[in-house]
Amino acid sequence: MVTAAILNAQIKANEDVLSAHAHSGAAGNGSATLSGVSLSALAVPVLADQSGNPGTAGRLQRNGNNLVYYGAALVGLYADAVAGTASLRSLGSGSTQAAAGNHTH
Repeated sequence: MVTAAILNAQIKANEDVLSAHAHSGAAGNGSATLSGVSLSALAVPVLADQSGNPGTAGRLQRNGNNLVYYGAALVGLYADAVAGTASLRSLGSGSTQAAAGNHTH
């Protein structure tokens, strides 16, 4: 007869083995990095707030409510950046907003 004490001991032994498992990155032993990963089945990506801008080329990360990409330089993918800076623009009449097309002069 299987009792709770026997089953708990078996489960704990299995968890102990799993907690000691590590990947060296050697062939067939996994790796800490991913390459060739397809995200085609990812419906809605959720980016954790990194509380800072990326400092490495090729990185895209969230900084508060802003999505920032670092290519040759930082590129903010947020609306209404300072004048003279390429960015998305909300519609409106502000100095950093795009004209809605229905305004008069």
